[in-house]
Amino acid sequence: MGHTDVMQREGRHVLSHAAIYLVARGLPGIIAFLAIPLFSRLLLPADYGRYALVMATVGLLNALVFQWLRLSLVRYLPAFKDDPARLKSTLITSSLLLIAVLGVIAGIACLLPIAHGWRAVIGACWVMLAVQTMFELSCEYARSVLQPWQYMVLQVMRSSAIIGLGVTLMLLGWGWWGPLIGGAAGMALAVAWVYRRQWGDVRLMIDRPTLAKVCHYGLPLSMTVALTVVISSSDRFLIAGFMGEGAAGLYSVAVDFTSQTLTLLMLVINMAMFPIAVRAWEHHGREAAQEQMRSNAALLMAVGVPCVIGMTVLAPGITNCFLGESYRATAAQIIPLVALGAFLAGFKAYHFDAAFQFAHRTIYQVWIVLFAAIVNVALNWIAIPRWGINGAAGASVVAYLVSIGLTAWLGRRHFVLPFPVGACVRVLIAGSAMAGVVYPFRAYLGAYAVAAQIAGGAATYGAVLLAWNFLGLRDAILRRYFRGITGPGVAAIPEVHLADAQMR
Repeated sequence: MGHTDVMQREGRHVLSHAAIYLVARGLPGIIAFLAIPLFSRLLLPADYGRYALVMATVGLLNALVFQWLRLSLVRYLPAFKDDPARLKSTLITSSLLLIAVLGVIAGIACLLPIAHGWRAVIGACWVMLAVQTMFELSCEYARSVLQPWQYMVLQVMRSSAIIGLGVTLMLLGWGWWGPLIGGAAGMALAVAWVYRRQWGDVRLMIDRPTLAKVCHYGLPLSMTVALTVVISSSDRFLIAGFMGEGAAGLYSVAVDFTSQTLTLLMLVINMAMFPIAVRAWEHHGREAAQEQMRSNAALLMAVGVPCVIGMTVLAPGITNCFLGESYRATAAQIIPLVALGAFLAGFKAYHFDAAFQFAHRTIYQVWIVLFAAIVNVALNWIAIPRWGINGAAGASVVAYLVSIGLTAWLGRRHFVLPFPVGACVRVLIAGSAMAGVVYPFRAYLGAYAVAAQIAGGAATYGAVLLAWNFLGLRDAILRRYFRGITGPGVAAIPEVHLADAQMR
């Protein structure tokens, strides 16, 4: 078998796994998307605010305390193929010790007078954190041993339990405890399903050289993830402190609904395309990787920009159709800023951060995100008392602008990531055409009207990009069409490649 055949076979293998991971992330993402409208109709703003604070706390502690263990599992499990139990035992035992330490801290915190009224939240945070730690380790193990279907089943089990059991408990009057118990039960069931297969050879022991190795690798990346969570979640705590849990709930619904939708779409592009860029780097060098990243950036723009424009123009109708009545007015005000912030965060994470990853200089990400997190907290501290939740949404946009600017500037010193200016202009023009078609009808808030607005906007946007032959899309469609009808006297359109000049 020739070298070209091997590369093609490996490429198909990678893409097939990427496709499964897209389903594995996409299906739970759709379920989570559907959960927010349900929760906004079943929970009062104060209850949703408490639920959001618990999830934000769990997310921050998970990233700060446990992320390095998961990153190290993915990175080093292939290197321990002769003795995987040594690495797995070290990681599991370290996780259990950290869970126990956090349990002691949570118990002490509950005894303090200042914790009165928050003891239930503290207990819920610890239980969720303990279960989620084992669940995420199991998911990363499935990725490490190239079992994407198992990864998908784990993710779907959690998401389905949040909807099924969580909604049932909320209908029975459990309030904000409902989705928490549903999520914890789903993760526990998923861990039990794979525990013997994944962790059956684990012993309670820590190998010190192994622990030192994983600490050196994982802790800097863990800090980056944790600080990113600070940027995305600190505003909820500050809003709760300044304005109460009800305001935090109003803000969290808008942020969760908007960011999950936009981030999911950009994540899908990244999961499908970034592995191709990595393989281009490994097989063909720097220039090939740069060209692939140019295409990746163009696709991220093509997906993200129309979402930001559409959510901005149609915010009143979208909130009227999807969110509970108590949340609609507030969400319609801040969705445009939230959508812009989510797009900037996604473009930084899925494009500009790649410069440090290609160059193996991920420590720079820690300092950039640390500075952006400080800016975000400071701006929120100033803006929330003056402008309320609108100030919090604006502060996040500024923080993400600072973060993406620093990342682009410093990243160019290590790996130049080309930016597709031409593709960006085309996307903005197509998005403007879409907005021009939809804006006159934005006052119609019914479900059918909003569906028609979304369909009409999408059709307009797609038609403009197709007419402009964006990324060679028109040529690809014509090639497929003429291949189907080619016959005597009909000339097939010649094969063409993506027009690099079009993206520049």
